[in-house]
Amino acid sequence: MIKNERQYRITKAQMRKFEGALAELAQTKDENIHPLLQKAHQDALRSQYEELRMQLEEYDALVGR
Repeated sequence: MIKNERQYRITKAQMRKFEGALAELAQTKDENIHPLLQKAHQDALRSQYEELRMQLEEYDALVGR
């Protein structure tokens, strides 16, 4: 849970990094990596991204944004 503006900014920056990683992963198809492993990696990144997004939304609701 985000408790202050500093944590909010850090979480937002982390979320942007996950967005970039997801975009890069979607564009890069490595034939040396099994498709199931690629999907698991993408799912893990997306899950973490969604967790951060929910935390930001929760904080925004708490502070009345």
